[in-house]
Amino acid sequence: MPIFAYLCLAMSMCMVGSNIGIGKLVLSEIPVFLFAALRFLIASLVLFPGMLLPSFRKGLNKTAWYGLSLQSFFGCFLFSLFMLYGVTYTTATSAGVITSSLPSLIALLAWLWLREKIGVRSLGAIFFAVLGITFLNLQDASSSGNGSILGNALVLGAVFAEALFAVFSRRLSLTVHPWSMAFGVNLVGLLLFLPLAIPQALTFDWGIPSAELWYWVLFYSITASVLSFLFWYRGMSEVPANIAGLFTGLMPVSAALIGLLVLGEVLTTGHVIGMGMVIGSIFLGAKFK
Repeated sequence: MPIFAYLCLAMSMCMVGSNIGIGKLVLSEIPVFLFAALRFLIASLVLFPGMLLPSFRKGLNKTAWYGLSLQSFFGCFLFSLFMLYGVTYTTATSAGVITSSLPSLIALLAWLWLREKIGVRSLGAIFFAVLGITFLNLQDASSSGNGSILGNALVLGAVFAEALFAVFSRRLSLTVHPWSMAFGVNLVGLLLFLPLAIPQALTFDWGIPSAELWYWVLFYSITASVLSFLFWYRGMSEVPANIAGLFTGLMPVSAALIGLLVLGEVLTTGHVIGMGMVIGSIFLGAKFK
């Protein structure tokens, strides 16, 4: 049993989940595209020194760069775009509940793309995940109007993009060093966001954000773009995609904690029921394993 790989996957997903709320906090003062570009710039600078080591560059060829570009487009560009915009229209708690459908979605894509086995229990897990998200959307619509529906839809788009990222990363992690993969996806992510970020950077008042906010930007960049990628790729090198996908269920737990402790959000009965349905789907899928 690859205990260390499981630990890496768990750490990665806890970091991603906790940053859902932190991203919402940062976006109250920094535009979306500028924040995304800063995140990937900081991460690329942190990871660059490691690329000077030949052992870290092992397996990094033209084919690998193509795979990293696909991962970055889905896992960095689309995921960040949908998630960062999504949390401006919905709560971090709701976003965390929706992201808990990732294990089932990754299992489905792994079955379609990688031909990994999926059975009746896994199909049941997918059903309950969808049911939980539907209940959450109905609950938010009744209490907050259509704005929450838009936010939840964007977060769901981010979940689908992240699922594609997970499936793509499985094959590449078998031949490319985790450090090179983390550097590659961050560098491509920076290049993708740069044309959108430059206009915002030129009109942004850099003196407005407090020193504390810049600390959160640095924290987000290191945890979400450096450590989470390194941990994820290290774990994926030993664990099949459908099993690794189960660890994404840890995201809603950390997201809810940040929503409660940092943002002061309230966990409503509707959130609890929706979360129970989707988390139940995770346990159903895990039992199958």
